Amino acid sequence: MKPGTVTDVIRTKQGFVILKVNQHTQPGIAPLKQVENRIQEAIYYEKLQPALRSYLTKLREDAYIDIKPGFNDTGASPNQTKPIYTAAADTNPSKKAKKKKKLGIL
Repeated sequence: MKPGTVTDVIRTKQGFVILKVNQHTQPGIAPLKQVENRIQEAIYYEKLQPALRSYLTKLREDAYIDIKPGFNDTGASPNQTKPIYTAAADTNPSKKAKKKKKLGIL
């Protein structure tokens, strides 16, 4: 069949089917010019994944991330640091909140 042609109604076990040919592709191995971009992208992503994983691991090691119990952290790093919580004491007790005086107008 030529591209753009439609078949007659075909009866199958599942029901009726009508097929339309959109385009034909050549059999065999595609020319390099047609697949060169896809090959380059595949190689790029293959090399990118380990570099990206190591970069993200380094960011996690430098960050302070607190993972709550019960969460399965699949991207955890063994060198990851935990945040340090301290109870900050009031260093300047003289600056307490003062009550504002109301100005009464009669």
